[in-house]
Amino acid sequence: MLFVGFWAFGCPEPTGFVNVLSGFATPCFFILSGYFILVEDRERRLHKLQRKVVRSALCTVFVLVLYAIINAVIFFLSHMTLAVGNRMIVNFVVLNLWPCPIGDNFWFIQAMLYAYIIIFIADKLNLFKLYKGVLVITIVAMLLLGEFAAVIKFNFLGYPYIPGNWLTRALPYILLGGFIREKRDALLSWPKFVYWILFVVGGGLVILELFVLARNGLLIYEGHMIGYGIMAFALCCWALSVKFETPNRIVHFDPAISGFVYVFMNPVYCLLIMFLGAQYPYFAYYMGVVAAWLISVVIALLLSPTAFSDLFYSNWEMRLDNYFAKGGEDLE
Repeated sequence: MLFVGFWAFGCPEPTGFVNVLSGFATPCFFILSGYFILVEDRERRLHKLQRKVVRSALCTVFVLVLYAIINAVIFFLSHMTLAVGNRMIVNFVVLNLWPCPIGDNFWFIQAMLYAYIIIFIADKLNLFKLYKGVLVITIVAMLLLGEFAAVIKFNFLGYPYIPGNWLTRALPYILLGGFIREKRDALLSWPKFVYWILFVVGGGLVILELFVLARNGLLIYEGHMIGYGIMAFALCCWALSVKFETPNRIVHFDPAISGFVYVFMNPVYCLLIMFLGAQYPYFAYYMGVVAAWLISVVIALLLSPTAFSDLFYSNWEMRLDNYFAKGGEDLE
């Protein structure tokens, strides 16, 4: 969540490197989601996919209504209007581009819903066995339609590139999480230093890609780099290789807590800019990052095995233990 904040709002350091390198954060959420949902057993996988689709749909509707209300209030107070046209509808429905001033991060929730609907339908049709081929195709599409769009001179109906959406971000990284799940015995047994070397190499590749593309006048989209994928892959493999000290908390509470933070992060930041930006520009601009950092610390403390978190979770974990003892679904 901290690096999602840096990526969205910027980092208060002079070089800008932290902000540039923070693009690995969002793919991590897709990878981890795919790892826990796309299990090997088809019956369990279908059950998890169905539940994920339902929950994602409910979340999408809730956030859509919430953001619509917030923007309606802002439009009313600012005497603004929203011009609705075919282009805007296509951008929102197909490309997951949010049309209003507040709520840019809605694309993530929308893209995840689309991706899981596609995977669920494919699995129902017994086509999930082809996921590795789809993974390769979507990764290639992600690169050619985004960071290398100027290299191949991509232009379709006036779109010079395709931003992060269900096709170019959610689907490939969720499937990558499924691949890590399938190969976990091999991938998660590497020495820890290998993951960190990969992470550093990925970061170096991001800087190299940006430099080469910019120098050749081919940099038109910075939303994703190959290096981000390597960084996300390395970090997720490292995290999954570490034994869970508090698995109940991580699996059952972390998605809810971080999801809540994610939903309200952009609206709070935008409102700070609107109401405090003119008088306190630096405070308003960097408050999003500071808030993300503080919230990340709180989440870490709550999920860690500390005396404070034990008091916070004891009743909930007792209920979970009883649930699993009665034959409830396993943690994964």
